[in-house]
Amino acid sequence: MYPELYPLFKTLIREFNLKGTLSEIRCISTGNINDTYLLNTSFNCWERTYLVQRVNHNVFSNPERIAENVCNVTDHIENKLRAAGVTDIRRRVLRYYRKPDGSYYHITEDGNYWRVLSYVYSSVNSSLSDIPHLRSAGLAFGEFQQYLSDFPAETLYETIPDFHNTKKRYEDLRIAAKNNVAGRLAEVQEEYDYLMSMEREAFVLCELNEQGVLPNRVVHNDTKCNNVMFDVETGKHLAVIDLDTVMPGLVAYDFGDAVRFAANPGGEDNPNPSEVYLDLDYYKAFAEGFVPCLLGNVTDKEIETLPDGVLAITLELAARFLADYLNGDVYFKCKMPRHNLVRTKAQIALAKDIYGKMPKLRALLKDITAEINV
Repeated sequence: MYPELYPLFKTLIREFNLKGTLSEIRCISTGNINDTYLLNTSFNCWERTYLVQRVNHNVFSNPERIAENVCNVTDHIENKLRAAGVTDIRRRVLRYYRKPDGSYYHITEDGNYWRVLSYVYSSVNSSLSDIPHLRSAGLAFGEFQQYLSDFPAETLYETIPDFHNTKKRYEDLRIAAKNNVAGRLAEVQEEYDYLMSMEREAFVLCELNEQGVLPNRVVHNDTKCNNVMFDVETGKHLAVIDLDTVMPGLVAYDFGDAVRFAANPGGEDNPNPSEVYLDLDYYKAFAEGFVPCLLGNVTDKEIETLPDGVLAITLELAARFLADYLNGDVYFKCKMPRHNLVRTKAQIALAKDIYGKMPKLRALLKDITAEINV
């Protein structure tokens, strides 16, 4: 398949010193940002598989710095795995291949950046939000935090500046409402007023970070279940993938975004907000996997504020969707009429449900930590 790519992929094999000769190319993801392919080669009667990606350098303006981030982080994880006596390291952590000159990319004449990564054999990723997957995904992302808890986060390149600066996201919403370039403010006044009424809750993590109470850690910033590879037979978690947005941030945001997405059976694109809610069993399952890895590796305050991350990230995303709607839908890709407003209403419905359940979220978290400490 993809015969038009054969000359390019033969060049990649040569430039990255990959083993074997090209035998097959398969597209496994043409996402919103990067295009991903499987590259199979034949070598002494054996087949080798690599991941090849075309990086969207319009989104990621400094691909080399991102590659340095990823390699520094994965090297650190690999060292921790080796120290723990883990034997299947090739399946537990992604690796970038480098060219002999040390560079991570092949740049084509049309300005596209191509990179080669290791392939996690006998694995599958899944977007299923069932209890076993959520607990296992929680463990995968929890171990990610555990392995990197002593990594100097300040040394990482900030891939997307102010990505989870909730105060700035709210300021962007205020500016969008003031300018009202699409003439939509009157239509969404209720949603705007609600978000502004929740400023205190939305800003709690930012303010604790500014006060030095919550430190910056190495965070993933896209903690969805489909960014974990699971063993195809046992279902056990293997490697955390899609590391382009790894940068300094707060643990609570990684926890909150995972829960916000996976523990909402109604989905973030649901045009019926009454179907959107936070499932406590799903929340508990992810926390049961995630939290035990944090104990002894982060502060008690970081663990205590994990539920605040669920609410703050939901409010932040609602603010981003609403600002884009007011600006005329210029950032998020829209797949239906008034899509950003649909998203806004869904996130607000979720935020209201989360806010009402905060005592239960805190109690469940305390129960989990108490069971671990027994």
